Amino acid sequence: MVFTCLLCQEEYCILKNHCPICEKIKRIINVYGKTKTLEILEKVCLRKSEKLQQYKVNDIKKQLDKKDLGDETYIQPSPSNNPNQEMLKELKKKLSS
Repeated sequence: MVFTCLLCQEEYCILKNHCPICEKIKRIINVYGKTKTLEILEKVCLRKSEKLQQYKVNDIKKQLDKKDLGDETYIQPSPSNNPNQEMLKELKKKLSS
Protein backbone atom coordinates (compact mmCIF):
# COMPACT_ATOMS: atom_id res chain seq x y z
CA MET A 1 0.00 0.00 0.00
CA VAL A 2 1.09 3.54 -0.63
CA PHE A 3 -0.01 5.04 2.66
CA THR A 4 1.34 2.47 5.13
CA CYS A 5 4.35 2.92 7.40
CA LEU A 6 7.54 1.94 5.62
CA LEU A 7 8.98 0.13 8.66
CA CYS A 8 6.11 -1.78 10.28
CA GLN A 9 3.74 -1.72 7.29
CA GLU A 10 0.76 -1.85 9.66
CA GLU A 11 -0.38 1.71 10.34
CA TYR A 12 -1.55 4.24 7.82
CA CYS A 13 0.62 7.32 7.37
CA ILE A 14 -0.48 10.08 5.06
CA LEU A 15 1.92 12.96 5.73
CA LYS A 16 5.01 10.97 6.87
CA ASN A 17 6.75 7.78 5.86
CA HIS A 18 6.74 6.31 9.39
CA CYS A 19 4.12 5.94 12.14
CA PRO A 20 4.88 7.58 15.55
CA ILE A 21 6.37 4.41 17.07
CA CYS A 22 8.55 3.68 14.06
CA GLU A 23 9.61 7.32 14.03
CA LYS A 24 11.04 6.81 17.54
CA ILE A 25 12.83 3.67 16.36
CA LYS A 26 14.23 5.62 13.43
CA ARG A 27 15.55 8.31 15.80
CA ILE A 28 17.27 5.67 17.94
CA ILE A 29 18.90 4.24 14.81
CA ASN A 30 20.05 7.74 13.84
CA VAL A 31 21.62 8.27 17.28
CA TYR A 32 23.29 4.89 17.82
CA GLY A 33 23.72 3.68 14.24
CA LYS A 34 22.31 0.65 12.48
CA THR A 35 24.92 -1.87 13.58
CA LYS A 36 24.91 -0.84 17.26
CA THR A 37 21.09 -0.83 17.37
CA LEU A 38 20.96 -4.27 15.75
CA GLU A 39 23.60 -5.53 18.19
CA ILE A 40 21.59 -4.26 21.16
CA LEU A 41 18.37 -5.80 19.83
CA GLU A 42 20.03 -9.16 19.27
CA LYS A 43 21.60 -9.13 22.73
CA VAL A 44 18.42 -8.11 24.56
CA CYS A 45 15.58 -9.56 22.50
CA LEU A 46 16.99 -12.73 20.97
CA ARG A 47 18.15 -15.72 22.95
CA LYS A 48 20.52 -18.42 21.88
CA SER A 49 18.86 -21.78 21.45
CA GLU A 50 20.83 -23.41 24.33
CA LYS A 51 19.86 -20.69 26.78
CA LEU A 52 16.25 -20.78 25.61
CA GLN A 53 16.14 -24.55 26.02
CA GLN A 54 17.63 -24.31 29.52
CA TYR A 55 15.11 -21.60 30.41
CA LYS A 56 12.24 -23.84 29.29
CA VAL A 57 13.61 -26.79 31.30
CA ASN A 58 13.98 -24.64 34.43
CA ASP A 59 10.48 -23.24 33.99
CA ILE A 60 9.00 -26.73 33.70
CA LYS A 61 10.91 -27.86 36.80
CA LYS A 62 9.54 -24.90 38.77
CA GLN A 63 5.99 -25.71 37.69
CA LEU A 64 6.41 -29.35 38.71
CA ASP A 65 7.85 -28.35 42.07
CA LYS A 66 4.89 -26.05 42.72
CA LYS A 67 2.44 -28.83 41.90
CA ASP A 68 4.21 -31.22 44.29
CA LEU A 69 4.15 -28.76 47.18
CA GLY A 70 0.49 -27.84 46.93
CA ASP A 71 -0.95 -26.07 49.95
CA GLU A 72 1.90 -27.19 52.20
CA THR A 73 3.86 -24.13 51.09
CA TYR A 74 1.68 -21.89 53.24
CA ILE A 75 2.65 -21.35 56.85
CA GLN A 76 0.19 -23.22 59.00
CA PRO A 77 -0.64 -21.46 62.25
CA SER A 78 0.25 -23.54 65.24
CA PRO A 79 -0.16 -22.83 68.95
CA SER A 80 3.59 -22.68 69.46
CA ASN A 81 3.94 -19.93 66.83
CA ASN A 82 1.30 -17.71 68.45
CA PRO A 83 3.02 -15.18 70.76
CA ASN A 84 -0.29 -14.11 72.33
CA GLN A 85 -1.35 -17.59 73.33
CA GLU A 86 -1.38 -16.82 77.05
CA MET A 87 -3.43 -13.69 76.53
CA LEU A 88 -5.97 -15.63 74.47
CA LYS A 89 -6.30 -18.25 77.19
CA GLU A 90 -6.97 -15.55 79.79
CA LEU A 91 -9.61 -13.91 77.61
CA LYS A 92 -11.34 -17.24 77.03
CA LYS A 93 -11.42 -17.84 80.80
CA LYS A 94 -12.91 -14.41 81.42
CA LEU A 95 -15.54 -14.86 78.73
CA SER A 96 -16.54 -18.32 79.89
CA SER A 97 -17.02 -17.25 83.53
